[in-house]
Amino acid sequence: MRACLTLAMLLGLSGTVWADYDKGLQAWNGGDYRAAFDQFKPVAEQGDARAQFYLAEAYGLGRGTVQDYAEALTWYRKAADQGHPEATEKLCTAYFFGENIIRKDEALAAKMCADAAGKGKVYPAFLAAYAYDFGKGVNADPAKAAEFYKIAALGGNADAQEALGRMYFFGQGVGQDYTEAVKWNRLVADAGRAYPQYLMGYMYDYGHGVEADGAEAAKWYRKAADQGDARAMGALGYLYAQGKGVAKDEAEALKLYLAAAEKGETSVYALLGFAYFQGAGTAKNEAEALQWFKKAAELNDANGQYMAGYLLEQQKSYGEAAQWYQKAAEQGIVGAQESLAGLYFSGQGVERDYAQAAKWYRQPAEEGSAYAQYLLGYIYEGREGVPADPPEAIKWYTLAAEKGDARAQLALGYLLSDDKLGATDFLSAHVWSNLAAAQLSGDERTAAERQREYVGSKLSPDQLIKAQQMAREWKPKT
Repeated sequence: MRACLTLAMLLGLSGTVWADYDKGLQAWNGGDYRAAFDQFKPVAEQGDARAQFYLAEAYGLGRGTVQDYAEALTWYRKAADQGHPEATEKLCTAYFFGENIIRKDEALAAKMCADAAGKGKVYPAFLAAYAYDFGKGVNADPAKAAEFYKIAALGGNADAQEALGRMYFFGQGVGQDYTEAVKWNRLVADAGRAYPQYLMGYMYDYGHGVEADGAEAAKWYRKAADQGDARAMGALGYLYAQGKGVAKDEAEALKLYLAAAEKGETSVYALLGFAYFQGAGTAKNEAEALQWFKKAAELNDANGQYMAGYLLEQQKSYGEAAQWYQKAAEQGIVGAQESLAGLYFSGQGVERDYAQAAKWYRQPAEEGSAYAQYLLGYIYEGREGVPADPPEAIKWYTLAAEKGDARAQLALGYLLSDDKLGATDFLSAHVWSNLAAAQLSGDERTAAERQREYVGSKLSPDQLIKAQQMAREWKPKT
């Protein structure tokens, strides 16, 4: 009997708790905050998380009772400890930004925001993502950031949609996926956000996630540029310079490059250098070009370094030219490697050094520069600091000679007729000497003719006829 009475009493108490909470909620929604407070307080004290949340709201807002942030915090914590979503969200934002008596606490904010995100709260999901994205209160973790951004993005948070679009674009925390990048960036680009508009332009420009479309790229770049996005200004300028998706207009390109540069967009510095160097959209101005190339060069732009070196070499500022060529050469710019090699070969701006010249001529020679191939052949004949290596010299002279380089043909003819190699090839030597004589002029032609006659004297009549026929039928390799 006693057990039955106890159960009945518990059931009655439970009914009272629910009734009091409902009455409190009705009063709160009706604006009768004092009555709501009186209903919520005893229910909250009995452990009802919903009542605890509203009691915290009452204390925090000063509704139905005096404002008391400490009491508000106490009740928010009690409700949050029981998993109340709104209370957890309140603590997330309070600790994230530092509100009222709550000091900013990034670590606790990250925890509370993650908890709230797990309960489906959109804004806390964004804040949790931000914390993991930028390492605020937690170790940076792009994968976790992407997870939380996706929760918020699916909930309609535009900041999260933009961030998720950026992560898919760059492959941060997720596998790079341009199709997903297009999906999320388009949402916020259509809503007018400049950076996603720039990314949309880029994806149409290069055919990432969509079919390449210059006109569509220009459209999105223009939208972002009109909002002051400097990257978009530079990209749109390049489209005008190339006539891609828009009518070619070098003056408009220059205008956009300058506007982007004024906003600190460094990627246009070299483009401005080329515009002034070539006279594209403006009068040719090498002094202005050099200024822009130097600006790009100082930011480690390899093309800017190369072109700064080139213009300085034209001004006979060989020492400074060599410094910029060196930097560009080390970044793999083949033209700079060949130019730097030339300075070492001639001893202009640097001490003459054939070993350094050979080092820097090698890559241009391997990529097909006949001039570099010829000079490598010359160096490997044996110069100061470089021991003679006839087979290597013949290798490089041959490559240049086959392209039609007359000096390489003359040198190759000489080496093939020289017994330093332990063997001679007078037939081939005559062919190359004959071809060189046909191209050279002045003293060089005279030397080629004498060499041809000497080599011819070593051939039989039949061999001489054959050599001349070979020269007549020879065609340069492309």
